[in-house]
Amino acid sequence: MALALGVLGGLLAAETRSPAPAAPARFTPPREEAFDFKLRNQDGRTTSIADAHGKVVVLTFMYTSCRDLCPAQAAEVVDAVERTGGERVVVYAVSVDPVGDTPEHVHEWLEDHGLAGKPVEYLTGTRAQLAPVWRAYGISPIGASPQESEAAWRAYERYEEEEEAEGGEEEEEPYAPPVRPAPGVAKQEYPDTGDLSYRGRPRHEAGQDFEHSAYVLLIDPEGEQRVGFPFEQLDPALVARDIRLLRG
Repeated sequence: MALALGVLGGLLAAETRSPAPAAPARFTPPREEAFDFKLRNQDGRTTSIADAHGKVVVLTFMYTSCRDLCPAQAAEVVDAVERTGGERVVVYAVSVDPVGDTPEHVHEWLEDHGLAGKPVEYLTGTRAQLAPVWRAYGISPIGASPQESEAAWRAYERYEEEEEAEGGEEEEEPYAPPVRPAPGVAKQEYPDTGDLSYRGRPRHEAGQDFEHSAYVLLIDPEGEQRVGFPFEQLDPALVARDIRLLRG
């Protein structure tokens, strides 16, 4: 499963250097039981895929000092969930930054982006606890050091303070990835998922140390992985439709 998802994630992410197709893209992961785990949510409760039996799980990966991709992805996912009425569906957001994603930071980030009180479980753990999850789902975490993670969070807090001082009520601009040329490695047919440069242009202003895999995976009420969406082609209406189909 890890190899298959890793290759799929790599290929789909590498393809983002090209214009998006007319129709939103989805990919089909191996039809098998989703890799389970035990991680703590924002309230300190141990959470697993098994705990969500009977619900559709919307699984994705993010980190709290992110100011662009992660908030945009979270907004799209919550939009999709709300279109379904929110019944028998839960969002699992797994951390890709075990250093920076402290309980305090997670709560603040959820509040800042209007996600507190939503069906979102922000799951954190140590690097040793998270690494098997990343491997199983073909995820490359951010490559920042503890010092860089802390500096990124301080920058995030300054950004939020500046937004608040300026009013902060205006509608945010739609997310757009920084425009940078893709490196040669992005053209490889089967990129090394451990090489952060394979994704082409960096998505984050902080640079490639803060790159990470970004896709959404739907897991059905029986715990089987069913369909995935690369972030750049994430369509809340399509995700909502698939949630309804899986929910039955």
